[in-house]
Amino acid sequence: MRSSRIRHAFTVDVEDWYQGIPIAAETRATAARRLQGSMDVLLALLAERRHKGTFFLLGPVASEYPELVRRLAAEGHEIGCHGWSHDLLYTMTRERFVEETRRAKALLEDLIGRPVVAYRAAYFSITRASLWALEELARLGFSYDSSIFPVRNWRYGIPDFDPRPQRVHTPAGPILELPMSVRRVAGRNVPVSGGAYFRLFPYALTRANFRHAEGEGRPVVFYLHPWELDPGHPRVRFHWKAWATHYARLGTTRPKLERLLCDFDFGTLGATLEAAVPTGTGS
Repeated sequence: MRSSRIRHAFTVDVEDWYQGIPIAAETRATAARRLQGSMDVLLALLAERRHKGTFFLLGPVASEYPELVRRLAAEGHEIGCHGWSHDLLYTMTRERFVEETRRAKALLEDLIGRPVVAYRAAYFSITRASLWALEELARLGFSYDSSIFPVRNWRYGIPDFDPRPQRVHTPAGPILELPMSVRRVAGRNVPVSGGAYFRLFPYALTRANFRHAEGEGRPVVFYLHPWELDPGHPRVRFHWKAWATHYARLGTTRPKLERLLCDFDFGTLGATLEAAVPTGTGS
């Protein structure tokens, strides 16, 4: 039975299976393209339950699949920017970050004919070392971001970041931040948001975490990658930590997702933020 208390944010980092893993450029160039099939599956599941979501697209994906971008917009989903190279922000200079982000944003806006105001960094890589990115995002015209994970992870995270939706003030103006969802357990933030955590945790735990968030009056920011609905995508070797999470329990994604979409209400990131951070409030 679907919950009706809170509408959660359904977000998708739109990248093919080879674009978010540390493999050689030549391997990426010759990799099998499998994105369209997994996106068809995902969009059918969302349409069946009448859910909308925010789709953060990489620039190269938008360039290769322009009709997919237009389809997403036509079906009422929100288009967000996921940058261009899928490199860690804290390895970039400000200048490179601005150039790549501006390029991806402009391409998406050309395809859908309206402003793109939502952003998510590759690997959630807005950390203490790259908080400057929020200022640059505000300057580039983004209204909200969902890149900060209030956990400690080998690749990302700001463990003490306030997990509540909030307005962040920067020298370039304010930007709304909807951090990735966590649950406080034994004095530590535990990820509950999606991706590998969704695949690794029993569904009963995921459902309990959603209900706990609802009990506190907070929306969950759920995230997924299309390749997680494609358990047969190629297996290649790369950094063992990234490899273990990328391929772990891929076959569980679809059945768990079907249950999640039945049990809870989902909408876009923008709609979730509008409900969670009323106009005129700040932080």
